[in-house]
Amino acid sequence: MNRHLYEVHRVMRGRRETALRRGVIAVLDVGTTKVACLVLQFVPDETETATGGRTVLRQGAFRVIGAANTRSRGVAFGEISAMEECERAVRTAIQGAQKMANLRVDHVIVSFSGGRPRSYGCNGESEVENGAVTEADIGQVLGLCEIPDYGHDRDAIHALPVNFCLDHRSGLTDPRGQIGRDLAVDMHLVTVAATPLRNVLQCIRRCDLELAGLVVAPYASALSSLVEDEQELGAACIDIGGGTTGISIFVRRQMIYVDSVRMGGS
Repeated sequence: MNRHLYEVHRVMRGRRETALRRGVIAVLDVGTTKVACLVLQFVPDETETATGGRTVLRQGAFRVIGAANTRSRGVAFGEISAMEECERAVRTAIQGAQKMANLRVDHVIVSFSGGRPRSYGCNGESEVENGAVTEADIGQVLGLCEIPDYGHDRDAIHALPVNFCLDHRSGLTDPRGQIGRDLAVDMHLVTVAATPLRNVLQCIRRCDLELAGLVVAPYASALSSLVEDEQELGAACIDIGGGTTGISIFVRRQMIYVDSVRMGGS
């Protein structure tokens, strides 16, 4: 992951924590035929202090308190083709959801259907420092994953651990607290074309919103439609939109592949 995007993700993580403390965040889906917005209100769980002194704030239960959608303008094949028109559509959806919720929202998580996502399999290995696996050990092994050269014209949007191996015991989803010496991980890296992604970031800034997260649309569609058993046993989710059709494949509750084509219902 290049330095610029690493900094973007770090800033987004800080904004998500701010939104968690405030208890309100918006979710925005910028598609080819419609722009939809939900306003979520939730109660954070108690804070947890991870190893190394870093405080992690986790999301609790939430409810939808505002919703709105409008016809998409200035978007083709899931990518912005006219900035001012797209900005007006996003503002319309955001304002409609805010009006229903009767409050203003500053932070937004965006679902992005363009950019021609690509999947890469990565792996890394490291030694456990103090016998039992900690957050620091997981961070270290993820940082040691061999990242493929996906080109300067693409940006990484997801880096998802799909399998951990501790002393040759594979199939672990969360090795924290377990005793072992050698920790390995298989990671699913998702990249998208840089220019369409940065146009989305620019549009959000023009709407006076703070970006708190990004997700490729096929991933979001699968999380919202596949039940737990389907994710565990293995399933493919096909999301047919107006301008793109996306697919995501899940095994053992983890997304292992994502792709899309520039063809949809339109």
